[in-house]
Amino acid sequence: MEISREIDAMPFRGDLTEEEYRSVLACAKIREYRKGSLVYSPENECLGLIRVLSGSIRAFMLSEEGREVVLYHVKEGGTDLLSASCVINQITFETQMVADADSMLLIIPATCLARLKQNNLALRCYIYEKLGERFSDVMKLMQTMLFTRIDRRIAGVLLGSGSDELRVTHEEIASAINSSREVVSRTLKEMERQSLIRLGRGRIIITDRSGLEAIAPVG
Repeated sequence: MEISREIDAMPFRGDLTEEEYRSVLACAKIREYRKGSLVYSPENECLGLIRVLSGSIRAFMLSEEGREVVLYHVKEGGTDLLSASCVINQITFETQMVADADSMLLIIPATCLARLKQNNLALRCYIYEKLGERFSDVMKLMQTMLFTRIDRRIAGVLLGSGSDELRVTHEEIASAINSSREVVSRTLKEMERQSLIRLGRGRIIITDRSGLEAIAPVG
């Protein structure tokens, strides 16, 4: 995979001078990550700008009890900058990133990014625009966690699969909605009692789709 082709596809490519473009080409790199491997943590290197060329990355925070709170996913074609905390002083909370699948990332290292953003206003605006989008995603997540009932969140996950039979564990649903497995299991059993679903080993069968739609979050 050619780095130049990937850089040419970046939204800010047209705002780079020829010298800046050559600088990005010289420092950019492509890395591969196996599923489950750590991409970024505050204790490790400050990556910089990452673009997912294939696969998917999960960004999360850990509670004091060690429970993972998923903030968002970066899928193929997506760009992220929260791993550039050493470049952007306004980032103060600690996130970690893990590969959800075998992934390939384009990385523009933090040192290169810091140098470019000092003199390139368009690039600096792009950086803060992407950060604004990410913080908006996080705020929506927090709003859902604080104000949307567990049964509504679970119904949204079940309906979002597009199938009436899901091969999914209670633990996976709990991770998707940032809840505990015990709470999810209890809620699923209540949904089964209401004849909305039927539970099996490692699978959930939707028996009343309209009933789930009635309690799922709008949009």
